[in-house]
Amino acid sequence: MYPKLANHVVLRVLEHPVLYDFVNNELYELENDEYQWMRYFTGYSSLNQLLSQFNDSRDEFLGFLKELKNERLIELKDKKASEIPFYSVDQSTLPSLRTLLLHVTTKCNLACLHCYLDKSAPIELDLQILLEIVRQFDQMQGLKLLISGGEPLLHSKIFEFLEKIREYKIRKILLSNGLLIDKETAERLKDLVNEVQISIDGIKSHDRFRDMKGAFERSIAAIKTLQSFGIRVSVATMVHKENIDELPELEQILKDMNIESWMLDAPSPSGNFLENLELQASVEDAARALKKYGWGYTFEDSSNIYACGAHLAAIMSNGDVAKCGFFEDQPVGNIQTNPLLSCWEKIKDNWIWRLDALNCRELDCPHLSDCKGGCRYRAFQYSKNLMGEDPVKCGIYGFKSSRFFQETDSLL
Repeated sequence: MYPKLANHVVLRVLEHPVLYDFVNNELYELENDEYQWMRYFTGYSSLNQLLSQFNDSRDEFLGFLKELKNERLIELKDKKASEIPFYSVDQSTLPSLRTLLLHVTTKCNLACLHCYLDKSAPIELDLQILLEIVRQFDQMQGLKLLISGGEPLLHSKIFEFLEKIREYKIRKILLSNGLLIDKETAERLKDLVNEVQISIDGIKSHDRFRDMKGAFERSIAAIKTLQSFGIRVSVATMVHKENIDELPELEQILKDMNIESWMLDAPSPSGNFLENLELQASVEDAARALKKYGWGYTFEDSSNIYACGAHLAAIMSNGDVAKCGFFEDQPVGNIQTNPLLSCWEKIKDNWIWRLDALNCRELDCPHLSDCKGGCRYRAFQYSKNLMGEDPVKCGIYGFKSSRFFQETDSLL
């Protein structure tokens, strides 16, 4: 028998050596000896050869092998592979860039009342630039590629792009409003992406928030169509004043549809939302909703010593690289002239914040290690200080000593 890493699993060396199941979005940390063993699971060396090589730790090795097999992380092949007998993975830059939000186009078929992106001149990234971005991201040992827009399905070569990046062992997640997803589109997507996230911002209120009559029914229909082709679907919801009372019903609808992950957030006062602030829920209402609703995983977790987004970067449709989409007006470089690695180094220098640098530390907040300080952009919007407090997160954790939690409504 020849142990081989399963096709849906990749070995990465981030802050620690890990195995990443990019189909099921599961990360397995490896001890150093396990990492050394893992590097030989290429399907080239037989089990007997490996046992003789690791004879001193035979029992531990067999236990590790059995665990990997039970988790379906490796396969035992009958025939020897023709690959190289040994491979090595260099450690990624630290903190590691794990999640890349890629805005492939600003073209959109909606005019959402909360959109923060500049869509004044519809543009899209060239196919060759997109392919080079993914190549560099994979080289940096990236894990998740979030393919967004605008509406990404409006990119003129979106399916050619998805087909050409098909073999990269990264999780590919398409962020869509669902309006362009029919049976033909879903069938094309089923082997090209690992997940589609559909935005649903209420029930009756969804149409107004998305500024299109019938948008809710069409998004629900898109979810059902995607699921009929075996595509995993998650849902993202922005909490606003008009959908607060609809959330219990929406929760039941999504549970009945077996949605694997439901992510909620509160929109920040920026972009189009600055002209629609009458729709903004109070900090207290938003915090209660975010605390009560939602399930599943989030796209990006922070390391223990860092604030929100320590492993995330965004590339805009003009090639600008920024910490996230909210900071599109403060890019660190452009991917057409600056490699992703050099842009990430600049992000690390100025846009990754340690928890002990936040104002929350001065307030002696007992929830900081769990909260991670919340969204830095939202904190800046309310406090005019990147190190300030995110009042919505303060509300979720019930930390009432924040002066911004007390004054937020008057600030608007």
